[in-house]
Amino acid sequence: MAKSEHKRGFLALTLALFALLTLQITGAFSGVNEWVNSVLPSGGPLTSAFTDTASFALTAVYILLFLLWDFKERGRLSRFTLELTAGIAVSMVIVGLLKVLTSVPRPGEAQVHWSLFEAIKNADYFAFPSGHTTRAAVLAYFLSRRWKRLWPLWWGWALGVGLSRLFLHAHWFSDVLFSAFLGPWVALLVEMTEEWWLPYYRAVVNALKLGVLNVE
Repeated sequence: MAKSEHKRGFLALTLALFALLTLQITGAFSGVNEWVNSVLPSGGPLTSAFTDTASFALTAVYILLFLLWDFKERGRLSRFTLELTAGIAVSMVIVGLLKVLTSVPRPGEAQVHWSLFEAIKNADYFAFPSGHTTRAAVLAYFLSRRWKRLWPLWWGWALGVGLSRLFLHAHWFSDVLFSAFLGPWVALLVEMTEEWWLPYYRAVVNALKLGVLNVE
């Protein structure tokens, strides 16, 4: 993807996220959120198993497998794995911050008024945005960049993860919708700022003499 396309895509996603966040904060999604949550049936064990394919634990396993593959094939970390790892890490920080700042309870849960420390400690209590959907979207973006012909598979999986969160009544519609845009936004952010953060990463890796974690 050319730099100009990166910038246009990033700008479009930024505007979309700003609009969605504004609608979320102002309560504009309340009606549609309640309606979607009320009409969807409850997912069963298969839905739970599918949604877990984007859990934090399994995402860490995916990254570890890519890392082992890198070491086997080239003897060092690939830029793909580094960018993917950075994207997941950055996205989870943003998700955590938004959960604490918006304090939206999940479907069926009560509104709480915790201290900042309690809110941070129990960030997963909150719904907005969806961590599973965000991780799936970040993964789908980078996997589509690596294996371009399989992009329908990757994005179909990410869409399925988002839908599974709704069928499990773990999230509101707006949580999933926002996260579907947040994932690729973070991925583009990582790529667009790479010239800035990569030298710092290399400096740390070299200082620690971890050459296998360096990238070209």
